[in-house]
Amino acid sequence: MKPVCVEVVSTLFTSLGNCRHCDLLFQESGVGPAVQEDDRNAYPPQFHEEWKRLREILLELKHLYQHRIDFRLVEADSLLGLYKAVRHRFRKYPTFILDKKDVYTGWNIEKIENLLDARLHQGGRTPASI
Repeated sequence: MKPVCVEVVSTLFTSLGNCRHCDLLFQESGVGPAVQEDDRNAYPPQFHEEWKRLREILLELKHLYQHRIDFRLVEADSLLGLYKAVRHRFRKYPTFILDKKDVYTGWNIEKIENLLDARLHQGGRTPASI
């Protein structure tokens, strides 16, 4: 069975040094982790708390649903992020888009789980059939 695609749109991904292209550029230029660490420390504590909170949600969902979901991380400030916001009509983050249909904005993991369960049952992808 095909896994549920969970697109996570957030402003937090590249902000804390999670961009593969940026990391490669920093490594090759010799700038290194010291400068990146200074940049990370410049963000307010609330920003770090939100990042940890989002990370915990993603880890928990992956633990619960394992091979039944695939994550796609979308930076909200990118062209793709702008397209997703216009297409699905949201202005707040993080936003979770399930199979390009169900959209939830917020931090409530139970609501995300309910949407995932409904999506799995709709597609004939019930836990018992996997």
